[in-house]
Order: sequence, then C-alpha cells, then structure tokens
Amino acid sequence: MTMATPAQVDVLVPVHSASRPVRRLAQSVLEHTNVPVRLLVVAHNIEEHRIRAALGPYAEDARVEVVGFRDGIPSPAGPMNFALDRVRAPWFTKIDSDDRLSPGALDGWVRRAEERGADAVLPAMLIPAVGEGFPTPPRRPGRVVLDPVRDRLSYRTSTMGLFSADLREHARPVEGLETGEDIAPSIRLWFGARTVVAAADGDAYLVGDDAVDRVTESARTLATELAFAPLLVAEDTWGGLGETARAAVTRKLIRVHVLGALGRRELDATAVSDAASALETLLRSAPSALRSLSRLDGELIDRLRANAPVEDVAALVERRRRYAQPRAMLTPSLHRTLDRDAPLRFLSASLLAQRRARRAARAA
Repeated sequence: MTMATPAQVDVLVPVHSASRPVRRLAQSVLEHTNVPVRLLVVAHNIEEHRIRAALGPYAEDARVEVVGFRDGIPSPAGPMNFALDRVRAPWFTKIDSDDRLSPGALDGWVRRAEERGADAVLPAMLIPAVGEGFPTPPRRPGRVVLDPVRDRLSYRTSTMGLFSADLREHARPVEGLETGEDIAPSIRLWFGARTVVAAADGDAYLVGDDAVDRVTESARTLATELAFAPLLVAEDTWGGLGETARAAVTRKLIRVHVLGALGRRELDATAVSDAASALETLLRSAPSALRSLSRLDGELIDRLRANAPVEDVAALVERRRRYAQPRAMLTPSLHRTLDRDAPLRFLSASLLAQRRARRAARAA
C-alpha cells in the first residue's frame, strides 16, 4: 500500500515516552490488517525522532505518520484531541502505546460494522500475558447488537473500539482533568452512537502489562478523581439522556467511582466530604439511581450525605467489601431486588463476563 491509497481506518496512537513498545503496536496493525490504514502516532511532549527510533523500520512505512504535539501537560486528553482533529478516514480507533491488536482484529471490526450497519464496535479487552480480561461491560451473553442500558455499556469507560468518523466529537476526552477524562466521551459514544455492536471474540484489543509509566496510574486525591462529576452533569449529552439511562449511568458512577474509590484509600474528613459532594452532584439529576443499589450501599450513601464521622464511614466501607451478606445483595425495596442493575443480576452478569474474558484471554 502507498500513501496514494486512501485509508479506511485512522489508527490514533498518542505516546509520551520512547520506552513504550510502539514497534510491537505498529506490527500488530500493519502486518495483520488488510483494510487500508493510517497509523497516526502523536509524539506528546517528546521529540518525534525518539518515537521514530522506537518504531524501528515501521517509521519508514508509508502508512505511518509521526507528528509532534507539545502542551507540557501529563494528560492523554490533549494529544488525543489533537489526533481527532486530524482524522480523515471514514473510521477511527485509538490504541494506547503499550497495547496492540490481535491479528486481523481491525479487519474484523470493519466487517462487523458494515454487516450490521453500526457506527461503533466494542471489542473485548484482554491481557493475554496473565490470562485475564476486563469483564466490562457486563453485557447480556450472546448479543451482537448492544443496548446502552440493557447491556450496561457505561461500565466500559475505556473508549477502545472502532468508530465512525461522524462520532469524532463524541470521542473527545475532557481536557483539564488529571484523571477521568474518558468518562464523558464513553457516555457520549455509547449513548450517542446509532448502533453499537460487539466485536467477534477473536477480534480483541490486547492490553500490555509491561508499561512502567502509564500517565493515569499515579496516586491522586479523591477530589481529583471525582472532578469529572460537575463537568459531566453540565454536558448537553447528560441533559439529553432519558431518566432510565441517566439513572443507569449514575449507578455505575456511584458504585465504581465514588464508593469504589473510598475503598482504595485511607479515609479522612476531606475524603468523606469530597465523596458527599460528588454524590450530591450526581444524584441531583438522577435520584432514582438509588432504587437498585444495595441496602448496604444505601446506608453508606446516607451516612456520607449526613456528614457522619470518618470512623462510621470507614466501617461501612469495610463491610462493603464482603458481598456474601443479605444487605449487600438486597435492595431497599424487595421488589427491586431483581432489577437489571440490582446486585443479584449485576454480579451474576459480571461473573459471566469475567469467565468469558478469561477464556478469550487464554485463547489469545
């Protein structure tokens, strides 16, 4: 293929370190893909020649373009938006610089999209080195065409997959956040796409386990982790969601990003106050989200909103780690116990998704 062949897919690769295995990434795309592609590598706050050296012989491939972007900010949002501005192909995808695709995955994504008339394709995300995968979203088994609420797509925050160029604006990460920049675009994409389909099991996104300097893995305050909340609820997309969709997304944000974050840190009065503030922000526009949470989560939320002593909150956070108890399984009203997002069905779906991901990872 030469540069005269128009790309069908633009592959966007922001990279901030020459230590990333971008040569492996390039090989997975360029040597195992039949559809015309352009690999757009954004050298973020680093000299382009260093990234070219890391690419090895692939730097000279006519399908590869290395461009520089400097903003002095250690966040992937800036270079990703820079890359999105340069999308020219009908489709685009992004790959983190320490990851890669399974052989032929990109061909499979395009084929699935065209067969189903979809504008978004959601692949499995696997870690073959350890034989595991990400059990998100905990979707209904056997489904190809996915529903953003019924298939719990909001639990997939990573915006990895294939998207129509028409969705470029939806895919833009939020600049100015130290973390959580992908939360808003993931919601925009899953709820804004015309049709979202699941990729075939073998057409996977492969996550590397060898990166030592991922931008988003350093320790952060709870206020920093939850800074996405007021920005999210101010977006037009949030206001445009129906009540059911907004409640489903809010449940996920509370479970994973608010209550889940409390269990990953030493608690103090500041953390408790920050969690309470985020809860108020999210629940103000989706109070019905509480109906399908567990009684234990509801009790913890009540204590946070009442500005309870830190030791009381910490005790409930510790109790929340144990799923095998009635208060962790039952909803406040018994008739909600079998709701789609209630603990019994949600945990069952998550276990099935985990097993599916593990099987796929061990076969990759």
